[in-house]
Amino acid sequence: MKRLRPEAAALALGLLLTAVGTAPALAANPPQGASAFTPAPDDMVRYLVRPGDNLFRLASDYLIRPETYRQVQQINHVADPLRLPIGKTLLIPRVLLKHETVRGTVLSWRGAVRIDGRPAANGMPVAEGMLLETGQKSFVTVTLPDATSIALPSQSAVRVRRLRKVVLDAHVERLFAIERGHASAAVTPMTDPASTFQFATPGAVTSVRGTHFRMSYDAQSHRATSEVLEGKVGFDPSGRAAQVLPAGFGSASDLDEPVALLPAPQWIDAGSPQAGPQLRFAWQAQPGARGYHVQLAADAEFVKVLDETVGAETTAQLAAQPDGHYFVRATAIDDHGLEGKPAIAQFDRRLENSLRLSVEESWNGPVRQYVFHWDPAYDSQATFHFQLARPGREDRPEIDRPGLSSHMLVGLALPAGRYRWRVRIDEVVGGTTVSHWSDYQDVRIEASW
Repeated sequence: MKRLRPEAAALALGLLLTAVGTAPALAANPPQGASAFTPAPDDMVRYLVRPGDNLFRLASDYLIRPETYRQVQQINHVADPLRLPIGKTLLIPRVLLKHETVRGTVLSWRGAVRIDGRPAANGMPVAEGMLLETGQKSFVTVTLPDATSIALPSQSAVRVRRLRKVVLDAHVERLFAIERGHASAAVTPMTDPASTFQFATPGAVTSVRGTHFRMSYDAQSHRATSEVLEGKVGFDPSGRAAQVLPAGFGSASDLDEPVALLPAPQWIDAGSPQAGPQLRFAWQAQPGARGYHVQLAADAEFVKVLDETVGAETTAQLAAQPDGHYFVRATAIDDHGLEGKPAIAQFDRRLENSLRLSVEESWNGPVRQYVFHWDPAYDSQATFHFQLARPGREDRPEIDRPGLSSHMLVGLALPAGRYRWRVRIDEVVGGTTVSHWSDYQDVRIEASW
């Protein structure tokens, strides 16, 4: 009898991801003959025989095609399908089992994000077989029914290979294939020992039961990396020994053993209010770092990522944002391409309340007067500081009036000549006073009479 290669092999050590992708086809068209089908042990579901069980009943209740009970019979060396010893453990290939659809949901997205070729939308369902893609400066977070979340940064693609609940024992199988770029996950601890969560690439597989970790795949170099922030991860690189990555360690498909992740960078005043047109951040140089990855988010969990940048400098400029409360996260990247532990800071954003300056000249009876106006871009509980000085003597102003609450000041009987004037705005942002001066404006004062 001809023996076929088992193309439904799952994520056993060293097997390529393409084998996983062919599993549904085997379920629909099982090989002919009982001895032709013997999946790898890790692609089996274990079932403990109970009183009243027989292969015909189990096939009717749990198999996609009842006639495939013959494969189960052959694998388990069952002589009579009507007689099963109580307490015997049956090995049943996953690809033969009935399953129910599990759906994820798009929790947050930004930029050019497509879900199975369609533009993303909050609440959009994510199911087995779909492709998640992000463009430049684009991000998406998907949540699963158990509150597990999967996040993709810019320029990444992840295929949902498995997202199902097996009818036999209600265990959940979740397999996300990273085709390019990066993905991270915060996996809710699983109480069911048969349930799984895996990230995979063509060169490596990570398996977890509840943890916070990242994985990436470079399609050009065919290199996979993984970094663990909480818990531990099983990392199986193709052609190399399996590794266990504890928290604070990472590895790559070309490394023989885990390496410690770089410490979190040390921020320089990252928590200070940001009032400039762009958001700017700085941190101390991290020994052993060849680059840094900085992300901006609207929430502490970084579900709603707004912008990011990767570079070798110890400063970063991120896109301008509306007023509000934000979070920034930085990681150092080592010589292996592994991202280190994150440094997270929160800060308040308050755009500079720019001032429009003008001077109105008029007569107040026989006296020439000058009315200096400064109009804020938006109303706030601000105070103002007015200065008028001779050119070249700005450090010794002729008029120096702090603590003004109005938006104007009247100048009477000023000596004729050329002057320069400016106004400072003082606002309280997040409990901290933020101040900035306007640019100097030139004005010529004519004789008062």
